[in-house]
Amino acid sequence: MDQKVIEASYVVALEIAKQKNTYNWENLNQTLSSQNDENCLGKWIGEKLAADSLSYSTVQRRISDMTIDIKDQVVQKIKSAAFGLFSIQLDELTNVASCSQLLEFARYVHSGAFREEFLFCFPLETTTNASDILIKVSYFFESENIL
Repeated sequence: MDQKVIEASYVVALEIAKQKNTYNWENLNQTLSSQNDENCLGKWIGEKLAADSLSYSTVQRRISDMTIDIKDQVVQKIKSAAFGLFSIQLDELTNVASCSQLLEFARYVHSGAFREEFLFCFPLETTTNASDILIKVSYFFESENIL
């Protein structure tokens, strides 16, 4: 596949993610039109994307790729934080399906400026006590080799 088409598919997937709507062909056509106008992708790239490479699974894969890349960038910045210092903030919320979720944010200094970034959101399947939260946080830190 042509490099421009791959790049364009990431741009369109990002726009679809920003819309926070269910992905369908109508959304795709609106997104392609706005991207053609804004980024000069060209009509042929839009047609190629619509025809070949923007199935639901492709869009899902592109968004997942971008999510992993952003998480990896944030983890690297935390690892290289000034003096190796950072702090975390945990929050628990219950969504509309009455499922508890644990969110973690990190604060650190990078390039002389304080930064605050979202790190993860994990479901709390059983209870929301301290040991369950510790297990989730420890899992994340161990899997990312932080500390």
